[in-house]
Amino acid sequence: MKQTSRILFFLLLNVLVSACTTVGVLYIWDRTRSPLPGGLLPSIAFNRSEAPAATSSAAEQPQPTLQPSPTPFVIIHPVVDGDTFDSIAQTYDVSVDELVAANGYKQAQVLSPGELLRVPIHPAVIESVVGAGDLASEGVVIVNNMDGELSLAGWQLDDGVGAYYTFPQVTLFSKGRDISLFTRSGADSATELYWGLTNPLWQSGKTVTLRDPQGHVQSTYIIP
Repeated sequence: MKQTSRILFFLLLNVLVSACTTVGVLYIWDRTRSPLPGGLLPSIAFNRSEAPAATSSAAEQPQPTLQPSPTPFVIIHPVVDGDTFDSIAQTYDVSVDELVAANGYKQAQVLSPGELLRVPIHPAVIESVVGAGDLASEGVVIVNNMDGELSLAGWQLDDGVGAYYTFPQVTLFSKGRDISLFTRSGADSATELYWGLTNPLWQSGKTVTLRDPQGHVQSTYIIP
């Protein structure tokens, strides 16, 4: 009886060891040659949301800064009886085309009292060119056309054929204040600037153009 029990014990122990060995072999096989044919061992599913997100190199690049569009200089004009696009344009020294476009029209039309028109205002205008052709005296006179002070820093004046001048930090402190840009050399002041050229630049029939820092034409002047 004792002999029989001992045999059964060893048989069970042998079955258990064999089973453990088989499972171990299958596990190693599954890890190195996965998947096994027929899916002998269950595969482990990974939740994609738990995996670390790949870092996009494009996302690391600095994004370009969008430059804002320049704000137009406008005032609101309440239309009164007798006003026309022509009369309003003359009053504010703007072109009829500018006035029409600023209000979303395609062409001038009859205005009704009480309408509110947007009138584009040029902050600075070329008032005149003096002494054209004479280096010692020629210059361009620019006037503040705004109510309040106006900085001309970054503005440019050009002759349309390659010569241009960029204004330094200079301020016109009130409407009607002007500054003269002389062609010759000299010492800059609050009311006079000097281009530093050695030959006269201006002559009759030439067009002088004044642009704001964004490059928009704010004033033109044809030398008489």
